[in-house]
Amino acid sequence: MRCPYCNEEMEKGIVRSRGGVYFLPDGESIPKLYTEKEFNKHNAIRLPPYVTILPKQTEYPIAFTCRKCRKIIIDF
Repeated sequence: MRCPYCNEEMEKGIVRSRGGVYFLPDGESIPKLYTEKEFNKHNAIRLPPYVTILPKQTEYPIAFTCRKCRKIIIDF
C-alpha cells in the first residue's frame, strides 16, 4: 500500500492493546463502559480486537504505517 500523504511504500502490521481500542471524536467525553450503547452515545468507533474469552480467537485489525509521515491507516 502506498502512503496517501507522501506516496512511499507503507509497512503492513496489526494494532494490539490490552483493553478496548476506539476512536473518540473531539468534544466527546470518554465512555464509562465498553458497551455498544455507551460507544454510540459518545459517537465513538470501536476497533478490534473485541474482548474475547479465548485469546487465540482474537482478531486484530490490519494496519499500515508510514514512518516518514508518522501516519497509521487502520480499516475497521
